[in-house]
This record gives sequence, structure tokens and C-alpha cells, in this order.
Amino acid sequence: MKFFKYLILITLLIFFTCAFTFKKGLILFNVQPITAENALYNQKTFNAGQRVYYLFIAPKKMKNEFIRVQVFKMTDKAPWGGNEVVRTKDYRLMKDERYYHTNYFTLYESGRYVMQIFAHDDFQHPLALNDFYIH
Repeated sequence: MKFFKYLILITLLIFFTCAFTFKKGLILFNVQPITAENALYNQKTFNAGQRVYYLFIAPKKMKNEFIRVQVFKMTDKAPWGGNEVVRTKDYRLMKDERYYHTNYFTLYESGRYVMQIFAHDDFQHPLALNDFYIH
């Protein structure tokens, strides 16, 4: 009986110590400019024409000076793969911004969108990925 208690305890400890480390970055969205007070508040739905503020948090210090922010729309009307690239922009990171990037954009068509952020030397594997909706 003690063996099973220790086995469950060890399993839970392993789960809790390993489950909360992340190797990918994180993208959070908000309707207001991102500050220290609302930085961890994530919003998923926005109105058409409303500014979509975002915060990208890198898992570790980025070595590249440039990142690419790409937004695509999930749709059935796209000719390839069910998505259509709506917006792509490259940003230069200053030395104090190597752990994060924040900015905003505006979209006017309703639908489901996905944002992904790439390091400038690897456009095949995104650093972070998150989805949101425009109504």
C-alpha cells in the first residue's frame, strides 16, 4: 500500500515539475495597449475594425535581430491548405527587446485568424502560435 502512495506521489511530482516548462513562445492578445497590469490577460474575440494588441514572450533570449510576424485566416475559400496569409511583417528587435515584442494591427473581415512568429533564420518552425476571432 505504501508503494502505491509513493508511486502516485512521484508521478504527480514529475508531472508538475515538467508540465509547466515551455519551450515555445507565448502570444497574448488584448483590446487595450499592453501594460504590466493587463499583460497576462488574454482575449480571443475582437470586433471588425478594432485594434488587436499583442504581446509575444520568447522562451529564452533571442539571438536574431529580426522576427517575422505572420497572420493568416482559416478559410475554405483558399486555394491551398485552407488558410490565406493576410498580413506579414518583419520587425527589428532592439537589445532590450530580445525577450518580448509588442505591437498592434487591425483587421476588417470576420473569421478565425492565427498569428505565428518566426525567427528570421527559420521560417519553417514558428517560435509561437496562437489563434483569435474577429466578429
